[in-house]
Amino acid sequence: MGHLGVDRERLDAFLKRVQGRFPLHRAILVGSRARGDELMESDYDLVLVSPGFAGLSWRDRIGMVLELWEMDVDLQPLCYTPEEYARKVAELSSVAEATRDGLVLPVPGAPGA
Repeated sequence: MGHLGVDRERLDAFLKRVQGRFPLHRAILVGSRARGDELMESDYDLVLVSPGFAGLSWRDRIGMVLELWEMDVDLQPLCYTPEEYARKVAELSSVAEATRDGLVLPVPGAPGA
C-alpha cells in the first residue's frame, strides 16, 4: 500500500540507519516524490553518497542499502562514493540533473551538515 508525498519521519529514520552503516556525505531525493507529482505506488529515488561504498560492487551497495529500507513502497537507490559522484556531476549526467533539481536531505553528521 503506497502513500502520497514524502514520509519525512520514516525517510529520516532510514537515513539514520544508512548513516550507521555507511558514513553519508549526501542524500538527495529525486524523481516524482521530489517533484511532488508522485502516484500512490511511486517509489523513492535516492542518490546516496558515501566513502563507505568504496570497494563494494554496485549490486552489493544497493543490496546492503535495501536491507535497511522499511517502507511499504519501493526504493531505487543510486549509491556512489564521493569521487564517483563528483565525476557524474561533472559529466552533466542524470546525476547532475538530480543534484540540481532534487531535494537535498539533511544527514546528521555529514560533512557540511
